[in-house]
Amino acid sequence: MNHEMIQWNCGNVQIEVSTLGAELQSVCVGSGKNLLWEKHDPLWNRVAPNLFPIVGRLKDDQFRFLDKDYSMKQHGFARDCVFTVVSNDMESLRLRLVWNDDTFSSYPFHFQYDVIYSAQGGLLWVDYEISNLGVDPLLYSVGGHPGFAIEGALEKYELRFEEKFAADRWLIDGAYYSGAKEQLEVDGELMLRDDLFARDAIVFRQPPFGGLSLWERGGKKLLDFVCSEWDAVGFWAKPGAPFFCIEPWWGWADSWADSGDLMEKPGMHTLEGGALKRHRYGFGIMD
Repeated sequence: MNHEMIQWNCGNVQIEVSTLGAELQSVCVGSGKNLLWEKHDPLWNRVAPNLFPIVGRLKDDQFRFLDKDYSMKQHGFARDCVFTVVSNDMESLRLRLVWNDDTFSSYPFHFQYDVIYSAQGGLLWVDYEISNLGVDPLLYSVGGHPGFAIEGALEKYELRFEEKFAADRWLIDGAYYSGAKEQLEVDGELMLRDDLFARDAIVFRQPPFGGLSLWERGGKKLLDFVCSEWDAVGFWAKPGAPFFCIEPWWGWADSWADSGDLMEKPGMHTLEGGALKRHRYGFGIMD
């Protein structure tokens, strides 16, 4: 599939983006060190995919809409589509995917999906802008999946939050939510270790925090992560892999109890005909 790499910089933020999936390949802030991991396909064949029009996995990779069945793989198709560069200037880099006959066969909506990169305050901001180009309501979920570079064992790292909290972790059985929850109490810090991810990602719905930071234990801060309004957040790692993922989501995967009807699926957003909605997150080193 033909795609190209796009360079963009603003102040002390420099990024490289592939037109395939509008996916970040590198993000350097200040010192020039890449905050994202260097892709190694046997471990994971992505760097920071953009998830649309679903987040997570559908039961049997299918959904039903208006009595018709459609197939869609995990996290949707946008990450495997080539985007068009709409603008690349001092303000932002904007890439766009517009519905076509191929997307309509698996997702029967007339959409425009823009991924916009900008910089402010030492942070790279990622905006998802969804437009309904049709007349009837459009259903979607959207999210990010950036993998941040770490070195050595996961136990060397921790997440820090502005205040302590208790929140339900939604447990995953296979690729789907089991319906069970487990409360985690975090006293301002969450020490990372491999066994936390033995049952896949740590997922909080309606997370009781708007930001966090990733630190080396007893050492330096690697990055800040900010998302003031999200439906869910996922933390994911693979044993021995040199990355840690912080995933902002507006939507989530199916549970075993879900009906498969897209109009009944929890976590979906509805966009009226002609309407536009934007979702945002940012990361970097705050001033």
